[in-house]
Amino acid sequence: MLSKLTIHPLFWVTIGLAIMTGRFKEVILLFSIVLIHELGHAVAAHYYRWRISKIVLLPFGGVAVVDEHGNRPIHEEFMVILAGPLQHLWMVGAGFVLFEAGMMSDSLFNLFIFHNMIVLLFNLLPIWPLDGGKLLFLLYTIMFPYKAAHRHMIYSSGVFLLILILLTLLWFPEQLSLWLVISFLAAAHFKEWKHHPYVYFRFLLDRYTKEYNGKEATLSVLPHMRVSEVLSLLYRGKRYSISIKELDVCADEQVLLEAYFRKKQIRCAVGTLFR
Repeated sequence: MLSKLTIHPLFWVTIGLAIMTGRFKEVILLFSIVLIHELGHAVAAHYYRWRISKIVLLPFGGVAVVDEHGNRPIHEEFMVILAGPLQHLWMVGAGFVLFEAGMMSDSLFNLFIFHNMIVLLFNLLPIWPLDGGKLLFLLYTIMFPYKAAHRHMIYSSGVFLLILILLTLLWFPEQLSLWLVISFLAAAHFKEWKHHPYVYFRFLLDRYTKEYNGKEATLSVLPHMRVSEVLSLLYRGKRYSISIKELDVCADEQVLLEAYFRKKQIRCAVGTLFR
């Protein structure tokens, strides 16, 4: 698992700034807290047998890059996301025990608690790709079809990012490290927006190429609807039988996915497909 660990250049920049200002203790504490936070995600993903590509450490947390594309059970993804923030609870508890036992000074304990709370609270902001942004996306996938959920997440995340920028301008305009983090979030957000079609494509491809056992559901559609339109209505966590009104036809979603990927009948009306 540690072999998949990489450190984002932004992390080194933040550490460099801290060392230049004589905050060596903060560097060590921050590195340790962020590492444990991200290993929490990785351990949970490993427990559920997710395929982990890499783990990237960032100054405010990290990103566990996995080869899963929205088709794992919702409760699994919830626990993988939550596993990072949960690490801060036991870390704070352990710090309190060490402090009470006289093994940690007042200043070190306060610093430890401060960094834990900063990393925890910042990660829970509903901005992609923070844990809060991922939880927001997970919530949207319950409320909307996957394609629409991803689009709603990008828009919502953009609004919250703009609010963060405005608050930083008002209250912390000279915090260089915070501006570096915001720059990373803006770049990651733009990349996610640009890759929206590919995120949706991977979601469909994952359902087409792998055995998928979601909750059984029926999707009723009109004969004139195109294959691409029908597939855009799929929710995560459900395996669909497609019922075509007026034709008295009901077929598994795999038939449409095969038409989409293998036969390239993306714009074909489903009524024509089954006549």
